[in-house]
Amino acid sequence: MHWRPLLLLFLLSACARPDAAPPEISLVEPLGGAVAPGREVRVQGYAFDPSGVVSVRANGQEILPSGEAGKRLVQFRFRLQAPASGKVELLLEAEDTQGNRAERRVPLVLDAVPPRIVVERVEREGGLYRVYGRVEDNVQVDRVVVQVGGRYIPLSLPKGATVAFSAEVPAGAVLLAVDAAGNRTSRRIP
Repeated sequence: MHWRPLLLLFLLSACARPDAAPPEISLVEPLGGAVAPGREVRVQGYAFDPSGVVSVRANGQEILPSGEAGKRLVQFRFRLQAPASGKVELLLEAEDTQGNRAERRVPLVLDAVPPRIVVERVEREGGLYRVYGRVEDNVQVDRVVVQVGGRYIPLSLPKGATVAFSAEVPAGAVLLAVDAAGNRTSRRIP
């Protein structure tokens, strides 16, 4: 009778599988992998592994804060200087407590072209203008905002290379468009 708990413990330990899967690495920022040439780029992401993540490196340099080592889900952030021209490739590496390693290469697009605001139609009603149009970008439109005086009102729009919009604004309002690299353009209404 006393041997049954030991047998059960032995059988359960035989069921445990070693962790052979590498950690998962995900990048949250920069959006769309686009960066403006010569600018400082903020990179942010996370790594996950059920056994715990002990190391995260970017281009060979450790970026995991010491207090995060060993946790299952770790966040990382750092800054990277983008060159004025050429291609940028970011190499992210993560290692778990079992020695499994993952690597992710992230190409960053050097985007020096600001988005373009195309106004297709403007309708006036009293002191307000209804503006219909689209914002186009060679990589990705991140956000479109209406500036009225000192207030900024974001339009709730999807992200994409071409984004359609409509807004009801007073005279003198300014449409601002920002792409994934942080390039900006503006257009006064009417």
